[in-house]
Amino acid sequence: MVASLLVIISTIWTFYETRHEIDEIYDARLGQSAKILALSMKHLLNEPFPDQTKIYADWYSGIQVQAAGRDDTPTQYGHAYEQNLMFQVFDEKGSLLLRSPGAPVSLFVHSTDQGFIDFDMAEEAWRSFLIAVPVLSDDSTSAYLLVAEKRSVRDELMDDIALSTVVPQLVLIPLLALVIVILSNKFLRPIRELKQAVAQRSINKLDSISVPNPTVELNPLIAQLNDLFGELDKAWQREKRFTHTAAHELKTPLAVLRLNTENALNSRNEDELHADLQQVLAGIERSDRLIQQLLMLSRIESRHDIQFEPFDLITCLQDAISGLAPFALKQQQALSLNGPDKMVIKGNPTLLLSLFSNLIDNAVRYSGAGSVISVNVTETDSLPERSWVKVQVTDSGVSIPPSIHHKIFEKFFRAHSEQGDGAGLGMSVVLDIVNFHDGQLQLLQPDYPQGNTFEVCLPKGC
Repeated sequence: MVASLLVIISTIWTFYETRHEIDEIYDARLGQSAKILALSMKHLLNEPFPDQTKIYADWYSGIQVQAAGRDDTPTQYGHAYEQNLMFQVFDEKGSLLLRSPGAPVSLFVHSTDQGFIDFDMAEEAWRSFLIAVPVLSDDSTSAYLLVAEKRSVRDELMDDIALSTVVPQLVLIPLLALVIVILSNKFLRPIRELKQAVAQRSINKLDSISVPNPTVELNPLIAQLNDLFGELDKAWQREKRFTHTAAHELKTPLAVLRLNTENALNSRNEDELHADLQQVLAGIERSDRLIQQLLMLSRIESRHDIQFEPFDLITCLQDAISGLAPFALKQQQALSLNGPDKMVIKGNPTLLLSLFSNLIDNAVRYSGAGSVISVNVTETDSLPERSWVKVQVTDSGVSIPPSIHHKIFEKFFRAHSEQGDGAGLGMSVVLDIVNFHDGQLQLLQPDYPQGNTFEVCLPKGC
C-alpha cells in the first residue's frame, strides 16, 4: 500500500514537473522568436504595408494549400503548425503596422502590458510575448511586437511529452511489481516451507526438517536446525528414560523400606527391632547408591559441563581403593594396586574415579570373603595410533559365566541377582564413562570357574 502510494505521488509529480519544464522552454522560445523578429522590424516598417505582407501571405497560402487544413504537415513553404502562430506590430497609438496572415486586425493587448500575456481570442486561449521595439530613427515613436501561439497546441504538445514520460512508468512499474511478486514467491517459497516444517514440530515430534527445494542460503540454517532438533530429541529421550528408570528402580527399595519399617514398629523384642533396623539401613544405602548411579548416568548422557584435564591416574586409583578398603577389610579381602608411581593421562578425574570405584566395588561385593583383588596398571602399544594405558581389575571370586558376558554391560542386568543388592546400573555407567573417553572396556575370558578380570584401556591424551 505504501509503495503504491509513493508510485502514484511520483507519477503525478513527474507529470506536472515535466509540463512545467516544457512550458518554460516554450516561453523561452516564444521570447527569443520575438527578439529575433524585432531585429528586422526597421527594414520591414520602411516598406509600404501591402508590400510588407505580400511575400508572407504567398508563403502562408502555399502552406494552407499543401497542408490541406492540417497543422501537422510539413510543406515546401514551411510547416502547417505555423497556422497556430501569429504576430502583430503596432505603434504606441494602437495602430496596426504589420501582421502575419491569419492574425486579427484588432489588438487584444495594450502597449503597457509588456512581457508574457495570456488572452482569449475566438474562444481560443493564447500565450503571447509583447516587446517594445524602437525602429524609427527620425523621431521617438516606438513600435511594439506581439508574438503569440495557441495555448491548446502548446498544451497538447506538453501533454504528449509529459505522458510519453509518465506512461512508461505507469506500465513498467506494475510489470516490475508483478515480476517482484513472482520472484519473491519463487525465492521465498523455501522459507515458507521451512516455516511450515518448523511449525509442525513439537516436543513429541523432533525429527529432521526436510525442505523440498532448499536454497544455498537456507541449507546451513536447515542443517543447524536439524542438529538442534536432534540434540533436543536426545535430551528429551534422556529425560524420559531417567524419569522412567528412577520411578521404576526406586519403587522396589521404597517398598522394602516401608515393609522393614513396619516390621520394626511391630517388633516384639530388641533383637527383632535391631534386625529390622539393619534392614532399613541396608535399604537406605541401596537407595542412595541407586540414586548416585542414576545421577551419574544422567550426567554422562547429557555430557554438559564435563571437561578433560591432565591428572595422575595412580592417585585416582589410590583414592578409589582407599574409599573401599574398609569394606574389603571387613570381608578379610586382600586389595592391592600394582603399577608405576605416576601415570599422567588426560580425562575427567571425577568420572574416572566413579568408573574404577564401580569396578572395585563390584569386585569387593561379589568376589566373596577372603578373596584377592588386584588393580594392575601398565602402558600398552598393542592399540594403534595413540599411547594407551591399560587398567585391569582382577578378583579371585566365582567367575561370571561366559554365556552372559555380552549382557554384563546392559542397563539393569544383574549378573549376581541372587544377592539382590544391586540395581544393574553400575556396569552400564562404567561403559558410558569409557566410551566418553574414547576408551575400550571388556570382560576377559576367565580361568573358569574362578576369577574375573575387567580390562579398561584409556588413551593417554597428553
